[in-house]
Amino acid sequence: MELLPLLFLGVSILAIGKGSDWLTDSLIPIAHKLGVSGSSVGLILVSIAVSLPEILVAVYATVQGYPTISLGVILGSIICNIGLMTGLSALVRPLRVSRTIILRDGVFSIVVPILVFAVSTGGQITRIDGIALFLLFIPYVINVFLQEKRISSEEKEARMKEVEIELELIGFEFGTLKSGWASFVLGLLLLLGGAQLFANQLISIAAQFGVSELLIGLTIGALGPSIPNIIAAYTATKKGMGEIAVSETLGSNIFTLLVTLGISAMLSPIEISSQWLTFDIPALIVMSFLLFVFILTKKTISKHEGIILLGGYISILLIQIFMSIHP
Repeated sequence: MELLPLLFLGVSILAIGKGSDWLTDSLIPIAHKLGVSGSSVGLILVSIAVSLPEILVAVYATVQGYPTISLGVILGSIICNIGLMTGLSALVRPLRVSRTIILRDGVFSIVVPILVFAVSTGGQITRIDGIALFLLFIPYVINVFLQEKRISSEEKEARMKEVEIELELIGFEFGTLKSGWASFVLGLLLLLGGAQLFANQLISIAAQFGVSELLIGLTIGALGPSIPNIIAAYTATKKGMGEIAVSETLGSNIFTLLVTLGISAMLSPIEISSQWLTFDIPALIVMSFLLFVFILTKKTISKHEGIILLGGYISILLIQIFMSIHP
């Protein structure tokens, strides 16, 4: 019986990946049918689509009374995005980053983690804090739209094509469906079911194996929903579209911290332990800072810098495991 949670965990990851695939493949055609256009809208769609599995898992865990798992999923997914998604992609080939991405996402990617740390020093992320974080996503959206106004129509069209490719790459490729409302609804239902099953298995594993709820969230909880996105970024980089890995990482991290953490805190205030303030959140800030410095200095993430990001991710996990064994 103890192996059942692990089996269901694998099934839920497949459901999340396939649900994400059908859902994201249908977003652009549906947006066109509704008359929605513009690369800025597409970028927001990508941020939501990439982060949606983590949102659902975090919300389910919070609703079921496990906010520690929820916070672990949130923090862990961001560290995973930086260390695995961007780090591994940079090992394939150097990732070039445009000035627009640096201005649009880079500054937010540094400011938001620091803001979360400042809020957490009070010992709790309250419902009011959650509302404030959620509302801070509005300035980011405004910034995205303002950035689009400053570029030419040709560049807008090129970026929209990149967004379409990005959405097509998310998820697992087997079992394709024709894009449209049917694939959208089926993908959403599969994603919802997979996320709920995944959250239930995290809770079950924490209970049956006596593993720290925070460690479960930071490791399995963060990695599971991120697998389709990591595969998408890796595939895009192999095809010479490495900037997708960086834009996915930055956009998803901002959305996760502001919207996912905001919603979780609104549902249930999150108590902050001393370990989170002394290690977990500072580790998140350090990884975010490293990524920002790498894209700012040469507008490229080299293979050596990819190794540093990947090594940072592995080091954080090992320290987390050690701290869990020797509290």
